[in-house]
Amino acid sequence: MSQFSAGCLTFRPAAGLIFGWMSQFSAGCLIFRPAGLIFGWMSQFSAGCLTFRLDVSIFGWMSHFSSNLLNFRLDVSIFGWMSHCLSSWFNFRLDVSIFGWMSHFLSSWFNFQLDVSFFVQLV
Repeated sequence: MSQFSAGCLTFRPAAGLIFGWMSQFSAGCLIFRPAGLIFGWMSQFSAGCLTFRLDVSIFGWMSHFSSNLLNFRLDVSIFGWMSHCLSSWFNFRLDVSIFGWMSHFLSSWFNFQLDVSFFVQLV
């Protein structure tokens, strides 16, 4: 899975799934995020001036919560379908995963993000 965010605040080149571990790296003014996928549990942590994120995946269900000054995010994955909603002053995000295909779209004043996953279902 490759991820790319172009905007004033975010640049994220890649995410990889290797041996059950998922690593994500965001390089930019405000965001750094590592992530791990272990035994069906996914934890993500964003350290920066504006972002803190915790993601959990349990038995195919994924819940995301981002709490900070600018962002609120709630993501839910049910039965292979993943919907994302990011509500804040600056951001709105809608992500959909269907049958192993994942498309991401992030539209805001500062960000445009398009992520595509082929042949792998992210849960």
